[in-house]
Amino acid sequence: MSTLYSFLRYFVALAVIQYGFAKLNGAMFTILQSELDKPLGGVSGFWLTWYYFGYSSIYGNFIALVQVVGGALLLFRKTTLLGTCILLPVIGNIILIDIFYAIDLGALLVAMILFACLLGIASFHKDELIAVFWSKQNSVFHEQRAGKGKRVLRLSVRVLVIALPAVYTYYLANYNNRLPTQIDGRWRVTNSPAHVALAQEPLTYIYFERNRAFMCVFRYGLSTWRTHHFELNEKTGQLDIWDSWLSKGEKIFSGKFGLTRNHLVIDGQFDHSGESVIELEKQE
Repeated sequence: MSTLYSFLRYFVALAVIQYGFAKLNGAMFTILQSELDKPLGGVSGFWLTWYYFGYSSIYGNFIALVQVVGGALLLFRKTTLLGTCILLPVIGNIILIDIFYAIDLGALLVAMILFACLLGIASFHKDELIAVFWSKQNSVFHEQRAGKGKRVLRLSVRVLVIALPAVYTYYLANYNNRLPTQIDGRWRVTNSPAHVALAQEPLTYIYFERNRAFMCVFRYGLSTWRTHHFELNEKTGQLDIWDSWLSKGEKIFSGKFGLTRNHLVIDGQFDHSGESVIELEKQE
């Protein structure tokens, strides 16, 4: 058993230290220029993950150091359990990312093997783990036997600690962040006056965001976006747009909208430039 224990320790240590140094030396989390030029919606889960973790060199190096330090701790019997406890959640998270972001199958198999090996190491320390995480809990602050009223109060507080965040975030998602309107979506501009432009770049898209209440985004040309605040009255067809989301600022459009299936027409005063009619077609 001692031989198996040592093999597992050194095998995992070698693998995770290699992965750690691969990140530190730039062999992982690098992104291709051809991928950077793709629209975000067309990027695969693999490259999205690679770009995300490589976006911040500090964060990427931190993950690498955790792997190197965790692997080094496995090399010493005194610190093996500590290294195992550090690496189990790290490797477990890698498995989830590999599965749900469709990372390379080979990488997933390696991560699963490493996770199984770490569980094998942990099994040699099961008595210590049970003591630390269960049987010796509350050894610092002993929970004294309380009366019925105090127990009910404690239970109520615990329920509230779980329930309040659930209710509050549900409110944020459905009544604050999200305020659906009938014109929500991605609209391509098919006809627009010449003066509705930014630095000679034509208005090409308008996004009325479903998941950000009152937010609309104007896209000019291929690479310029401006975020604005919009409000509409679906009964009267009135549409107003301000310069800054939520804080509003200067009103840049006031007029009417007309919606027919996937065709939207905005007609009104745009940015003090006289009457403007903008025609848009909804994009999937």
